[in-house]
Amino acid sequence: MSRPPLRDMSRPAALGHLSVVDLSSGVAGQYCGKLMAGYGADVTLAEPSGGTPTRREPPFAADDDTGSLLFRQLNQGKASVTLPDEEPARESRLRALVARADVVIRDAGTVLPPLAPTVVECLVSDFPENGPYGGWSADEMVHQALSGYMNATGRSDRQPLYGVGRRAYYACGTTAFVSVLAALHERRRSGRGQRVRASVFESMAAMGQNFVTQYSYNGTTETRARYTGLLATLRCADGYIVMFAIRDPAAVCRTFGAEELVDDPRFDRPGSLIRNWDELVKVFQERALRMTTEEVVTRAQELRVSCERVWTLEELVASDQWRDRGFVRSLRSSRDGREEQALGPVFRISGSPYLADMPSPGLADPGSPGEDR
Repeated sequence: MSRPPLRDMSRPAALGHLSVVDLSSGVAGQYCGKLMAGYGADVTLAEPSGGTPTRREPPFAADDDTGSLLFRQLNQGKASVTLPDEEPARESRLRALVARADVVIRDAGTVLPPLAPTVVECLVSDFPENGPYGGWSADEMVHQALSGYMNATGRSDRQPLYGVGRRAYYACGTTAFVSVLAALHERRRSGRGQRVRASVFESMAAMGQNFVTQYSYNGTTETRARYTGLLATLRCADGYIVMFAIRDPAAVCRTFGAEELVDDPRFDRPGSLIRNWDELVKVFQERALRMTTEEVVTRAQELRVSCERVWTLEELVASDQWRDRGFVRSLRSSRDGREEQALGPVFRISGSPYLADMPSPGLADPGSPGEDR
């Protein structure tokens, strides 16, 4: 049995008293488990003999053969147990795992042995089991389309845009995490566990709350029609900036040294400003090309104009803000010296350390009685 060295618990972790078994196979459930591990819970990923499916999902590391970068992100800070394929060995191993658990995270359809009445069971699925889509299969694109986000994303004269990544599933993982914490909080009062459910479909609906309230209020839906607010994306000498100018158009003119336009009747009233916004943006664009993004953003923020550079991922990773926040870190395995890059905490809890501090686990031997880190 290989376990990591004891953590420095001079500052108690917020969830350090909890044991979690993660039986999920996808992004949502495993991200929920990652958040539990990050704030101190002892989380064990229970995998089939061939490994959990996220081990085989892209993207993959280009410079080594250690597998899926997605798997790394979802399972850093966890231990791993491989469940035997054969019964009754599998059931016996699983029964032993859940016997010491405070929380069990699972997919719909996963068969569990009886749980203690104090266990919080979290069921993660694409759709609510008893809803109209209960028997559907889905992926990220399906969820973005069903939620209405794709209908509102992109240019009005082209097809809807699919937002890349797995945002719907990360949203569901966050929902599952919050639901588990709520159930644990209630357990402190009653001493009882309960089953909580989180579905990707409902999580995306919650993210689109403005779509729902808009339709409830006036029966209309969000479209890809042009945004009528004072928004502009401008190219500068060294990159792009995005600017939102609704608060103080005069300050925006001063940002680009166009003071002569402050009292221009085409732009001095909200209505006329919106009608002539494209003409004003042409002036800003011409002047922005002679300025750096830093010059524009600094001047705009001094004048209290909402403005920021459009950062590339490389620039973000190297930025002072990300470095000072510890947003990207390097993790080293105490067992074999293996290193992985990792994202830091999505939020911080005062007085509690962030403890997703071990690389993602290797695939354990099904015959091993212990956990692999």
